[in-house]
Amino acid sequence: MRREIVVFNVLSVLVTLGISAVLFSYAAIPEEKRLAASQPKPMEDFADVDLGADFGQIPVVDLVGYYLENPPVKATGSAPVKRHFGGC
Repeated sequence: MRREIVVFNVLSVLVTLGISAVLFSYAAIPEEKRLAASQPKPMEDFADVDLGADFGQIPVVDLVGYYLENPPVKATGSAPVKRHFGGC
């Protein structure tokens, strides 16, 4: 009985590793895509952002410039906002 358990566990691990080795090449990201994702893209290369009917298409360069000139202001004197993540 004990020998059968050990043989089953060893064969299960070997089959799992074999299937993983065969399927890894299908699941792996190509090298050129991985290298491209590791380098930041200049903001000039991004497509324009559609902000709806009021503002239309805005380039990312203008959005970043507006954010740098007008940083968000924290409200003073108000109670901190409690954020609940999942659960109760």
